[in-house]
Amino acid sequence: MTDLTPSELRKLTDKLTHRRGEVAAMIRAGAASAGHDSLRRMGGEVGDLGDESTALQQTDLNLAEMEGEVRELRAIDQALERIKEGTYGHCADCGCPIPYARLDAYPTAERCTPCQTRHEQVYGGRDVTPSL
Repeated sequence: MTDLTPSELRKLTDKLTHRRGEVAAMIRAGAASAGHDSLRRMGGEVGDLGDESTALQQTDLNLAEMEGEVRELRAIDQALERIKEGTYGHCADCGCPIPYARLDAYPTAERCTPCQTRHEQVYGGRDVTPSL
């Protein structure tokens, strides 16, 4: 059970749902662009090896960006699932409530700030999903 008020939970659900739509649209656009780039290369639109190299580098960058978007989409889906299960808003490590201010800034947060800090010290880096 969460310590969030129904109003706070509704706002966070709306925020997550809205961001999910944005990220899904970015993934669809990226996939369409990647397909177009591949077809263009196969069709011989790229003129020389330098152009081919640049086109391949851009495709790699686009794919890396899409991977980040897919990770964010998964994090959003997991947060929405936690809302359905009634576990959203509680730290995955210690079980304590995650403050609304943290969830408002970072709706996919799975840990309270102290546990997230400890997690980063042990595993390095931070959560891979950006704040919404």
